[in-house]
Amino acid sequence: MAISGSNTIDYPFGDIATETLTATGTQAISITEQVTYIDGVTTKATGNRTITLTFATNVRAGARIFVASKTNATETTIFSTGCTAPTITGEAGKTYCVELFYNGTTAYAAGTAVKVD
Repeated sequence: MAISGSNTIDYPFGDIATETLTATGTQAISITEQVTYIDGVTTKATGNRTITLTFATNVRAGARIFVASKTNATETTIFSTGCTAPTITGEAGKTYCVELFYNGTTAYAAGTAVKVD
């Protein structure tokens, strides 16, 4: 992995797609790359978020999805259609991260979410 002069990440196997969550509500995300970063930090959660995923036909089993979520208080990030992971219950101003992997049908958490700050 290398960072180019324009501050974009060039992953060795193609682009890393970035999807940004809104502050609250259902977050319908279409996965189109083998590696995707779901940014729930730039806009902190002010209400519960539910993530639903759909996958483009070019996305192969083994695709990775990284989710980062920051909350204003104790809002939750719920994983719904297209993904299975434990609900993340936030803490005021804290960020949680979890990785999902795609098996060709759905995405599963590789572990529990980790608080990173």
